[in-house]
Amino acid sequence: MLGMNNRVDLVEKITPWRESWKVHVKVVKLWYHKNPALDPSQNLLHMVLMDEKLHKIQATIRDKLIPNFAVSLTEGEVYLMTHFTVVPNTGLNRAVKHRFRLLFQYKTSVVSVVSIRIPHSGLCFTSIDEIDQRTKDDDFLIDFVGIITGVRKERDVASYGKMIKAVVLEVFSDGKKVQCNVFGNACDLLEYDNLQKYPRSLLIVLESFKIKAIEGGVMLQNVMNVSRLFINPDIPESVEFLSRFSVASYGFSRLVTNELGYLVSKVDGDFFNPKEISNIQDLCADNGDGHYFVIGTIKEVMDEPDWWYYSCVCGHVVVEHEDLYLFDACGSCIEHVMVKFFLKIVVSHANGNNIFVLKDREVVQIIKTRCSSFLDNHPELNQGSYCKVVPLKLISSLLHKKVVFMVDARPVGYEMNRSVYIVQQIWDDASVINVFEVAAEMNEHKIHVLVDSIPEVEDAFS
Repeated sequence: MLGMNNRVDLVEKITPWRESWKVHVKVVKLWYHKNPALDPSQNLLHMVLMDEKLHKIQATIRDKLIPNFAVSLTEGEVYLMTHFTVVPNTGLNRAVKHRFRLLFQYKTSVVSVVSIRIPHSGLCFTSIDEIDQRTKDDDFLIDFVGIITGVRKERDVASYGKMIKAVVLEVFSDGKKVQCNVFGNACDLLEYDNLQKYPRSLLIVLESFKIKAIEGGVMLQNVMNVSRLFINPDIPESVEFLSRFSVASYGFSRLVTNELGYLVSKVDGDFFNPKEISNIQDLCADNGDGHYFVIGTIKEVMDEPDWWYYSCVCGHVVVEHEDLYLFDACGSCIEHVMVKFFLKIVVSHANGNNIFVLKDREVVQIIKTRCSSFLDNHPELNQGSYCKVVPLKLISSLLHKKVVFMVDARPVGYEMNRSVYIVQQIWDDASVINVFEVAAEMNEHKIHVLVDSIPEVEDAFS
């Protein structure tokens, strides 16, 4: 037990009534800031400090004291800090909700601590529902995570006599979208060429952004020199967000340029609304997107050894090697990974049988369970040869399910005398299936005929 002299205070207990506070804290955020509207020559060093209970407080070092402490402070490290002036936490852009903030003094002590670890990143995400409920500008800055579904470059704007970059983002989270305005150097991460090199739309973490009320709703906006954004960060929070059922059950296309020159990503449901289908011509096999729609029943789950795999946040396959996860393409090390389904099934439909490839999202949508949860509930699957066999529990969750499949029109192979197709999207809701069936019956046709033959390979230069 610690003696009285070694007692450490909790951040949540800090008040102005004394200066002899002693805290073990992690520096989770560190930034320099000048206020050109007040005194452009006055430089301040700000920090967000977090203790083991995950309570946070903001601290500030004035211009003259910065040389005394700046060399000793590193973001992500843990310190024992003592003796501060405690003042009210006021202002239009407050990074934490603590009632007070700390001001460093000449006698403030900062000592690095290696025996204590605080692994939490300090990010505390606000939900999109909470954001939507705001009706006015908020003085407290928030963290937010989502998927980028739109990027629009704007003309440079004037800020305190300088022209700065501006980008408007559309960010998706939990079935909704929110606008986000980004100004200044943060726009460098949002260059079109950089965003389009990924196989799917990107996860973005917005740190210390401001909620601003606009006509008809709210939006997010960065605060210059304070806010930060991260693209596909390799952190536990990224994996947790992407593994949520409310996110894992959606599909996102890669970002592509539309006719207006903006980057856009299609989200499930943007392709079309199946409830609006009125006749079979709307399900034409030769549609512009190159998709077929098939009503079928799952008759078999093929016993493939690689029925689940590791993936990084970007969506690439990673391989496990001696307690490390390596990105297969370049060999770089990944710390935080996801587990995903990958199954081949035999589907019986009106015109025969075909092999369909179900990726993670489609499997999750049918069995209503994420791959990580499935493996957690069946620890025996991680032992020896069991992990190479598709478990009966998973097979029984899929067999005899009637589903509408949207498949890529181009077969990707030929196995067991059947063509193999990649599934792009599925609907297993009875009311949606009924819409497709009624449309087919009204026209006395089936949705589509998939031909079981080996496709001809054309000369690439013909």
